[in-house]
Amino acid sequence: MINREPRSNPGVTAFPADPPAISLPSASDCQRGHASLTLSKTVRNRYYAILIIFASVVGYFLSASLALSEPLPNRIAEDPTIKGKGEEGECMDYAIAVSSKLAASGIHGRLIFYRWHIRNTEISGSHVFVMYRLPDGSEWIVDNEIPEPKEVPPEASPKQLVFLLSGDPSAPVDVELQNGLNHLSFF
Repeated sequence: MINREPRSNPGVTAFPADPPAISLPSASDCQRGHASLTLSKTVRNRYYAILIIFASVVGYFLSASLALSEPLPNRIAEDPTIKGKGEEGECMDYAIAVSSKLAASGIHGRLIFYRWHIRNTEISGSHVFVMYRLPDGSEWIVDNEIPEPKEVPPEASPKQLVFLLSGDPSAPVDVELQNGLNHLSFF
């Protein structure tokens, strides 16, 4: 067996006196690491905020498009800015205004005029409402006193439509259609 002894070189030692420098993270490095974690949380939170805003905007437009999917004639009839809408005694102004807008949109129909009298009283009056037909064949009625159009049942007579408007088919009211005007009231 050969026994070797370390050579003796001046300036070289078998074991270095100073160990090599190991770089351990300093306190500032740890803070930077925490800052980078915070930064990634911030970026993640911004991402979620943008995602929520985007989802809200998409939801708004979807609900708006569903609201606009209602047929144009019904939106016209429900329009509160049409002259006479919601105002007592303004049925003629409303009927003329809404029928003009419907006709301008290619929707045709007619005005139905009638006189009414509440039984056992002196109370009587006259009224007019609008009946129109959609391209799908459905018919609708509306007047200035109801907020939205009502669909006409198949085979309904004009007198039945009067009671459909009122919502009370058993009301003690006598109705007389004004056929002279009704024959001329198509638009």
